[in-house]
Amino acid sequence: MAYLESFLLYVGLVFIGGIILLLFLWMFTLLLDVTRKLFFKKERMFSKTVVIKKIVIVFTSIYLIAMSIFYIQRANALLFTDRPYKEAKAYAIAGEYVLLWKVALMSIVHPNNVILKPFNSVESYVLKKIYSYIPKTDAEREIWNYKFNLIDYARTMYAPMVDADIKRGLSFTNSAASMKPELLTILKNIYNAMDTLSKQPMKDKEFDEIDRYLVISAMAPYYIEYLPYMADLQSNWKKNDYYLQKFNLIYNTPKYKKQFLDYLSILNKVHDAFQKDKRLAKSFEKYPRLKASYYWAATNGYSALDSIQERIDDIYPCTNPTFLKWVENYKEFVKWAYMTPGSSFLSLSKRDKKNYAFKIENQENAYYIAKYICKIPFDYMIKGEASIEKKYRKSSFIFSMEMRSNIIHIRQLEKKLKNRGKS
Repeated sequence: MAYLESFLLYVGLVFIGGIILLLFLWMFTLLLDVTRKLFFKKERMFSKTVVIKKIVIVFTSIYLIAMSIFYIQRANALLFTDRPYKEAKAYAIAGEYVLLWKVALMSIVHPNNVILKPFNSVESYVLKKIYSYIPKTDAEREIWNYKFNLIDYARTMYAPMVDADIKRGLSFTNSAASMKPELLTILKNIYNAMDTLSKQPMKDKEFDEIDRYLVISAMAPYYIEYLPYMADLQSNWKKNDYYLQKFNLIYNTPKYKKQFLDYLSILNKVHDAFQKDKRLAKSFEKYPRLKASYYWAATNGYSALDSIQERIDDIYPCTNPTFLKWVENYKEFVKWAYMTPGSSFLSLSKRDKKNYAFKIENQENAYYIAKYICKIPFDYMIKGEASIEKKYRKSSFIFSMEMRSNIIHIRQLEKKLKNRGKS
């Protein structure tokens, strides 16, 4: 019964999607008609009726063939193999069709836009059906929770805001006052999903060995980017507009400090997994956007923790395991993205390469601190056509001021630790 119901749901959704697309085509033919009347008044260059018929026939044929192929491919992958919870996966195929629409629409509107509400309702129904077939003790639930819920925010990096100063993407300068309390709920859901995926077993071997790590990597950047703003969403905390000081508030609050450290522990599991498992490593190469997302999340997390530990715990970076993990991940990213011939990173769109290069730029301090202060062998430097140095770097003046501040602080810490040792 579940298979029939899920198949009929898919057919119904495809039919509705086809009607919507036909409406767009109808509007397109109206535009053609207006063009004909404006520019071809004397000669009838084409028949409106003939054009409409041809467009509808060609479009309907292509659309139905494409949706049939999509269903067969997904059914072969999820249903016609020896995989558990097939009833849940049957409903997931219908949800994936809706996801195709949402991904396209989210390129022009944010996830909370009213246009997406009908799609969200369908996904909620699909997710409810999926949950009814998968026990709470199986982490596969979080795979589908990501795909039909959390992906909206993880993919677009959109944070619910009051102000319209920033509508999409990342920002370190956005006023914390513009964040809505809804952000807190999203962060909790993402953290719980990552935590569950890192701990709970999965009956589905493919999801257990591959997808759990890919999904964690997809969600991780959103969590670390907006984690500091949780400080401003707590009524007992005073508003503070400085990003690093927000991290200090997080670190000084036991509940969120634990989450922050657990988050880095989860990323460490992902790193160890794709370093050891060749099959998983190939999957990350197949999805370079997720591999780049892992490195962005890891370098950002380790750099933030290292900076906090320097100032709060007086931990010297050159002997700090956190800093060494920061350097390790930075070096790995640069080697993979810029020093490996035919790297999968180069297959990303120009926009994605630019965005990830800019994100890793914020951790470029690791190179200088490691080489000039800690004297760690560090032969890798971002270079090439997409080089941070050439295109995406902040002004040298700002960068030099930031570096000078870091170096002065580390030198002061060195003196403090030496004096403490003498006493």
